[in-house]
Amino acid sequence: MKRPFETFPNVDVRLHEAASLAKAGRLKDAAAAYERAARANPVDFRAPYSLAVIELSQGRPDRAIVWLIQVVAIKPDFFEGQHNLGVAAQALEIWSQSAGAYARALELRPGAVETRQNLAIVLAIDGRIDEALAEHHQIAADPAHKAWALTRIALLQPSEIDDAELSWMREAAAGPATDGDTRIGLQFALGEVLERRGDDAAAFDAFALGNRLKHAALAASDPAERPDWLVAAHAASARTVASSFSAASLSRGGRGLSTEAPIFVVGMPRSGSTLLEQVLSAHPDVVALGETAALPQLLEGQALVEASQKDVRTVARTYLEAMRKRGWRGVGRFVDKTLENYLHVGAIALLFPNAVILHAVRDPVDTCLSCYRQLFASGAETLYDLADIGAEYVTYRRLMEHWAEVLPGRVVDVDHEALVAAPDGQIRWLVTEACGLPWNDACLEFHHATGPVRTASARQVRQPIFRTSIDRWRRHEARLGPLLEALGPYAPQGGG
Repeated sequence: MKRPFETFPNVDVRLHEAASLAKAGRLKDAAAAYERAARANPVDFRAPYSLAVIELSQGRPDRAIVWLIQVVAIKPDFFEGQHNLGVAAQALEIWSQSAGAYARALELRPGAVETRQNLAIVLAIDGRIDEALAEHHQIAADPAHKAWALTRIALLQPSEIDDAELSWMREAAAGPATDGDTRIGLQFALGEVLERRGDDAAAFDAFALGNRLKHAALAASDPAERPDWLVAAHAASARTVASSFSAASLSRGGRGLSTEAPIFVVGMPRSGSTLLEQVLSAHPDVVALGETAALPQLLEGQALVEASQKDVRTVARTYLEAMRKRGWRGVGRFVDKTLENYLHVGAIALLFPNAVILHAVRDPVDTCLSCYRQLFASGAETLYDLADIGAEYVTYRRLMEHWAEVLPGRVVDVDHEALVAAPDGQIRWLVTEACGLPWNDACLEFHHATGPVRTASARQVRQPIFRTSIDRWRRHEARLGPLLEALGPYAPQGGG
């Protein structure tokens, strides 16, 4: 029996031509040549696969996935096709499709560690924690990847780490052969495990060392990532925003779109914002879109307070279109949990005068300590030093106070401690009064929801509301001096 491409002998010539163009860096011409080859033989997987690789290399997973679906339909036993379908779907946050593609790739090549790592990550995001842990444990059996796997197990479910694994992690974290990033990750993981075991002093030591190592690495890197520079830059940006969005400049309202679709959640990291997102996304009329970063990107270089109604509405429509690409279907409500939008409350008020803006508020010291305990996946360069974290908190709170003054009543504060103390009543208030949604009992069962969680709170929000994180800072109070001093008026008064 002939192979598919043997029916069309000119395909090999066209593939060779396309490959030569790609090797020369002429990717646009190479793509055109591969498309000609794909048309010449629609049952040959090679041309569409090469097109997918080009699209992935150019950061266009939305185009790559179309070709990859075609590739695996033609040749389902092609490992690279299944793996890259997983990559493209992961980049597009289509978690179930990504997990399925990675799983099929592993059936073809069980020893593919990168594929299994990606599958483990996607399963955790998709809420399939037990499956994610099983994949991590399998990876941990490989000495070359044991540190990576145990670090992630500790962050997902610290109780899963046994005594032997804890001992191994300690030795690896102290070992001279361990690279810097791995050492940092292990320290944060050790902090989680030791804190779960009740050894608060040793846990804080691990978190502190992890933070020192991470802070030092950032300070020695690109000047644009230096924490000291960024702390000052963030404070300056907040002052500029406050001066631009005065009460007078905001008085020219009514220029934006009347839609009530957006629900913005703003605040400080680790302030309970993911809990709000999960509660709301459990509602059938709401979709959670995560930390989109769309609005800050749109507003860069924009003088919105001086813009015409036409320009304001153009920005608003562009933002809504970006949300459609993220998964909003154009009907119902969506949650944008880009916390840094606390800088853009004034812009939101102009763009979407009827949108809900929720401010996640948590005890200042608990919020800051939770940041200190967290190794963030990216960004957050200023959150690896107690004094820096305190300074960032002051910058954020002062700007929120500015919004309260110039836009009275526009922002709805959602108190984390009140929500934890009386969840049923507070959730009902959040859904019906704060957001104006019809009540749905699913919101009380948010921890059973199947939506993705992309943040460090993936494990916590899969559980019912718990009180263990309330006043956690008091267990470490004696070592929080730099933070308490930096917080100034936001620190506990009168001895706590």
